[in-house]
Amino acid sequence: MNEIKRLSELFDYHILDTPEEEVFDDLAFLASVICDKPIALIGLLDKDRNWFKAKVGVDIVDSPRDISFCKFTLEKPTEVLVINDTFLDSRFKDNPMVVDGPKIRFYAGAPLISPNGFVLGTICVFDTKPGHLTDDKVKSLRILSKKVMNHFNSRKLLIEQQSKINYDAKYLRQITDYAPGVLFQFELSRSTFNFQFVSKGIKNLHKDIEPELIINKPEAFLKYVYPTDRIIFQADLKKACLNQTSFRFEFRVLNDKGEIQWYLAKGNPCYFNGQKNGWFGSFQNITQQLEYQRAMEQISFDISHILRSPVTNLLGLSNLIEEEKEHLTDYKIREYSHYIQTVSRELDTFTRGLNTIYEQKKASFSKKEID
Repeated sequence: MNEIKRLSELFDYHILDTPEEEVFDDLAFLASVICDKPIALIGLLDKDRNWFKAKVGVDIVDSPRDISFCKFTLEKPTEVLVINDTFLDSRFKDNPMVVDGPKIRFYAGAPLISPNGFVLGTICVFDTKPGHLTDDKVKSLRILSKKVMNHFNSRKLLIEQQSKINYDAKYLRQITDYAPGVLFQFELSRSTFNFQFVSKGIKNLHKDIEPELIINKPEAFLKYVYPTDRIIFQADLKKACLNQTSFRFEFRVLNDKGEIQWYLAKGNPCYFNGQKNGWFGSFQNITQQLEYQRAMEQISFDISHILRSPVTNLLGLSNLIEEEKEHLTDYKIREYSHYIQTVSRELDTFTRGLNTIYEQKKASFSKKEID
């Protein structure tokens, strides 16, 4: 048996030096009663010791591995090791646990075998006088060893699952903390308003806002909502609460730089404790989008109003040329051409100006996104 791999498997169970557990104490007690022996142990063979997870009839934590009876089960992992009289066995007659200490005369141990075939330890019984076990009792001890391993394996699976849950929770928290805007989850009823989760993005609203502050004192958040928007903020949340519906509204925050920032609040109902009284959602900063929208509206206004004059002039000249096309003189053609050139230059100057304004706005928004 590969001792390095065996120890690695044992350590994967994360059970060495753990507190007593009732289920293992009960199995050790059953081993003592079934085998009619005063001492019973569930031991695990560490590198230098035999550590006892459960014990009956003795009050010891561990013993040196080199004098351990259980180490001999490593040689024959499929068998229950039974020593009827240690005085008659050359392997044990000079053992300190036989000569001194508890003066053990009888031993029987069933290996604890992992799914990969490694012996992790034993469930064993001792007596201070010679004895024997019937075949049924040997079989019972073997069954108990399987029960011990079943609980070990279940315990290991729970630890692994909890570790996976903790890892996933930590990973999810990192994702939500670095997601744009603010992600949140809260309970809302007629009398209570409690945040269960708030991402770190909440600090972008104001430097004094911390997730822990909002979770411990939810009403503190309203302090940062622009005064004239608080009533709407509270009213929309109350309406969502009463109707158990989603909500969507805009509100303003005066940040620590004295700037007004617009936010879009969105939330959808979900279930907590079997009741539909919770919501999850987000706050997204929409200040730049609103500024961009206003800029585009202004450009659209300029296009529709300021361009109207030169376009109207061009249409008028076009109509005159059409009406007089049969009687156009060189002089008229030159005159109309001069008007067309003047209007065209005016139109070109204006469109270039619009393009410059558009590029400046675009660069300004891009810079804000980077900042």
